[in-house]
Amino acid sequence: MSSIFEWDWSAADREFNRAIALAPSYSCAHEDRAVFLTMIGRRSEALAEIAKIEQLDYSFSAAHTESAVYYELRDYPRLIEASKRGLLWDPNDWFQHYSLGVGYEGTGKVQEAIEEYQKAIQISNGSQRPIVALAHACAAQGKKAEAEKLLRNLERRSKATASPYTMATIYAGLGETDLAFDYLGRAYSQRSFDILALNSDFLLDSLRPDNRFQQLVRRIGLH
Repeated sequence: MSSIFEWDWSAADREFNRAIALAPSYSCAHEDRAVFLTMIGRRSEALAEIAKIEQLDYSFSAAHTESAVYYELRDYPRLIEASKRGLLWDPNDWFQHYSLGVGYEGTGKVQEAIEEYQKAIQISNGSQRPIVALAHACAAQGKKAEAEKLLRNLERRSKATASPYTMATIYAGLGETDLAFDYLGRAYSQRSFDILALNSDFLLDSLRPDNRFQQLVRRIGLH
C-alpha cells in the first residue's frame, strides 16, 4: 500500500476502509489494518480488528499480527499470551520467541526474556534484533559489560549490512545518543518502514526524554 510508504496516514486509512468494504471477510485486510491502526495510535480500533480476525480465520499469519499489535501497544501481558499461541503454530518461529521475550522483559521476568531471546537468535539465522534485545535484557540484569560486548560485536559485524534503524537501536543500547539519532535521521530520510515502530520500540526507550525524539515522531506524523 503506497500511502503507508509515503506516510500519508489519511490516504492509508481510506484505502483500508475501501478494501474492507469490498471484501469484509478477507482476514489479511483486517490484519494489515490492525497493525496500521496501532502505528497511528488508534488502540481501541486496532483491538476491534484483532477481534474480527479471530472470528474470521485465526491462522499463522493472524498469530503474527496479534503479537505485532500487542508489541506495538506495549501490552506485555497480552503479548505473552499471543506469542505462546503463535508458538503452538510453529515452535521454531523466531519472531514469536522474540516477542515472547519482549513480553517477559516488559513484565519484569528478565531471565525468562533472556532465554527466549537466545532461542530467537539460534533460530533466526542472523537477525540482529534479538541480539540487541538480549543485550538490553543483560543490561537490565546489571550485566553491563556483557551487554556492551554483545552490542560492540554486533556493531562490527553489521555496520555495512544492517538497516539504519537497527544501527540506531544498537547505539541507543550503548548509550551513544548522538549516533543513535544520526542513524534514526538516516532511517527517516530513507522512508524506512522500521521507523514506524518508533513510538513503541522498547529498545529506544533511553532516547525518549530527548527533544529530538518527539520532533522525529511529529515529522513522521505519528502520535
